[in-house]
Amino acid sequence: MPRVKPERKAAREAQIIEAARACFARNGFHKTTLQDIFAEAGLSAGCVYNYFQSKDELMLAVADARHLVESRMIAEEGDVHDPVAGLMAVARAFAAAYLGQFEESRRIALETWSESLRDLAVLNSVRRGLDGPRAELVRLIEHGKATGRFSTDIDADMAARTMIALLHGFMLQKLWDTKLSLAAVLATFEHLLPSLLGYVR
Repeated sequence: MPRVKPERKAAREAQIIEAARACFARNGFHKTTLQDIFAEAGLSAGCVYNYFQSKDELMLAVADARHLVESRMIAEEGDVHDPVAGLMAVARAFAAAYLGQFEESRRIALETWSESLRDLAVLNSVRRGLDGPRAELVRLIEHGKATGRFSTDIDADMAARTMIALLHGFMLQKLWDTKLSLAAVLATFEHLLPSLLGYVR
C-alpha cells in the first residue's frame, strides 16, 4: 500500500475533525454516532478508522484543535510592549470567536466541559487547554507589572483566571440568550480591565 503524503494525511485528519465538530455541535456528543460522522465527512468507516479509533478520540481531537487555535490567537494578538492593548486585543479575538456569530464554537466548548466531568482524558485536555492561554495571559500581566503599568500587588495568575472566567460566563449566557451584544460585552470588559489590573496610565 503506498504511503500517504504528510500533507494529505493532515488534510484528511482535519476533514474528519471538522465533520465530528459539526456533528457534536448539532446533536451533542452522546447523540452523535460514528455513522453520523462518516456521513458528514463523506468518508467510509474504514477511512475514518485509519485516523481515529473511537468517538472519544474524536472528541479529544476536536478539543485539541480548538486549544491550538486559542494559543495562536494569544500569540498573535498579545502585545508585551503595551500590555493593556495586548490584553484587550486578546479579549476581542476570543470574544469574536466565541461570542460572535459562530454558535458552533460555544456548543462544542460546552459539550467538552460537560464530558470532562465523566472522562479523565477529556478533563486533562480541558486543563491543558486552560493552562496554555492562562500562562500566556500571566506572561502579559507580569510584563505589565514589571514595567510599572500594572499594580505590583496584583496576583497575575488570579487576574488571568478572572479574565478567562468572564469569557466562559459570557459564552454560557450567549448560549442561553443569543441577543447578548458582543459590543456591550467588550465595552464592559474594557471598563473592568484597568480596575482588575490596577492599571497605571
